Amino acid sequence: MFKKNNYTMEIFNVFSKPECVDVLNQYNKNLKEAVFYKYADIDYSKFKYIKKLANCIDIYKKEYREINLTASKWKLDDLTFKAFLNGKNFDPWHSEHSICHPNRMLALQIYLTNHNCGTQFFSKQIIKSEIGKVLLFPAYFTHTHRGQSCPEKKDRYIITGYYLFYEKGKYEF
Repeated sequence: MFKKNNYTMEIFNVFSKPECVDVLNQYNKNLKEAVFYKYADIDYSKFKYIKKLANCIDIYKKEYREINLTASKWKLDDLTFKAFLNGKNFDPWHSEHSICHPNRMLALQIYLTNHNCGTQFFSKQIIKSEIGKVLLFPAYFTHTHRGQSCPEKKDRYIITGYYLFYEKGKYEF
């Protein structure tokens, strides 16, 4: 089951609770420090649930067929496990496409825990953090967003990823 709005797509129950716990146990070790969170890089080619993400992008591509018409090829890359401890969140408004990340075209989030908060888009849309849900949305300024803080100050866990342009393409008619 999925819900879509303005090129955001929530796909519910992609991951079961035991699968989310498995991911937490696997990546919640030896975390590195970042400003707003702790993280672990994920080798997407070895991520054992990669087929579930492939199914999600297939659903997105069927609903938003114009994504198949990009001039360059693209693929999933850059998966990161993120731990927002003690209710912390990534508060600054931002988009995923930037001078530092010019090849990002589509963002992915996997919610590994439930919370009374989520991802807030500048457009006022709020996507709730629900265990096992996958969120897909364009990486551009049109989908500027930020994380909401957890009112209960609980630890939150997500995986982020990006579909990147990787090869110069050409229009073929």
